Amino acid sequence: MFLFSLWHALFFTALLSAGMVAFALITRLERTAAVRASLPRLRRRSLLLTALGVALATLPFDPPAAHRLWLPPAATLLIALAWLDWRHRWLPDRLTQPLLWGGLLCNLDARWAPLDDAVIGAAAGYGALWLLNALYRQLRRRNGIGQGDFKLLAALGAWLGWTMLPLLVCLAAMFGLGMALARGLRNRRAWRTPQPFGIALAAAGWLLLLMNAGQNAPALFGEFFSVSISRLSNPATSAVLAVAGLASGWKP
Repeated sequence: MFLFSLWHALFFTALLSAGMVAFALITRLERTAAVRASLPRLRRRSLLLTALGVALATLPFDPPAAHRLWLPPAATLLIALAWLDWRHRWLPDRLTQPLLWGGLLCNLDARWAPLDDAVIGAAAGYGALWLLNALYRQLRRRNGIGQGDFKLLAALGAWLGWTMLPLLVCLAAMFGLGMALARGLRNRRAWRTPQPFGIALAAAGWLLLLMNAGQNAPALFGEFFSVSISRLSNPATSAVLAVAGLASGWKP
């Protein structure tokens, strides 16, 4: 019992530490890249609170020990990417590439998905947003989605496998719509400004990593869990929600 509690405490501490590592990554990238200096200085407290939320989200799911070794590095990269996208609308390759390779490595023994599903997931994740952006560009003569979003979805596809991509995009679209609604209620002018989609992708990806790894997920959600998964994974539903969610981040 003592060892069991110690293992949980170490895992929780590792997730909290992800906030500090993410802070170091963000500040280093901001110093070395040409980003806007007018933004407020990033505070450690903000990253620690984000990491605390990420850590608390794991408690109901109780992921197996083998998955716990991979979750803190994934959390670090997702936190850093979400904050950089929020502050600068920027998802740097120096973070999305390690996330992608980490997903492929962890699935060498099918932690979240078989390796072939992970490879297809990476390719399909990038290709789906590329195609959607190409269609938008034909209609509006400009890009609607940043290439960083392509790469982040590809990285999450490498972790979760191609079968989870419809649900991932659906959840991210709903998160994106929720963010747009919250911003619009606070400030009407916010409706006219593009919002970052990478934050919604990171949040949805983390939730699905926990749901797929968590031993308690079916018990927690029961029939609602399985029915919701099957309905949201429907391609038609995914397409409608994806377009709506992505549209919340497009320029008018």
